[in-house]
Amino acid sequence: MPVSFLPSPDDPVWTQTAARVDVDIQRVTRGHAAVLMRLCDRQMAELPEAPGTRMGGGVLELMEALFEPPLRAWAWIAERHGEPVGYAFATVGFSMIERAYYFNLEALFVTASARPSGIAAGLFAEARRTAAQLGCVDLRWQVPVGQGGGLMPLPGQAGAATVIQYVFSTLQQDQVD
Repeated sequence: MPVSFLPSPDDPVWTQTAARVDVDIQRVTRGHAAVLMRLCDRQMAELPEAPGTRMGGGVLELMEALFEPPLRAWAWIAERHGEPVGYAFATVGFSMIERAYYFNLEALFVTASARPSGIAAGLFAEARRTAAQLGCVDLRWQVPVGQGGGLMPLPGQAGAATVIQYVFSTLQQDQVD
């Protein structure tokens, strides 16, 4: 399965950064846009077909969200020996119930050739740190249900649930990563 290389969200590995020394994780710059799009295309190619999946937008929309004020998205890229091997992408949302902003990790991907490794945990830690820096109440990660073995039916709504959402505390500066 496409995300079988990732530990379960309650695994303690997510509180530790285990990326190896030969891996460089950095915030995406304008120069990374094409590489980021190629990594996203690789991820999409690995995902099972999901109902309601839409392709839209392109590099222009990505560049606006990542670099034009107000920022609406954040992304990180992982490189091993100068070769792109993974990325994470997140946006900020607002919770009416909590009356606070949260950080939404929308994508976390590591290429098959770089699995298993600590790269996913390193990318995840960067997202948690940014969530804390932005003052978000938590980090939320939505994983497509189809990646976990199929759609989850809800009473009266066959196939309505398409994601599972996990909620993590932010990674504060005083926490060990």
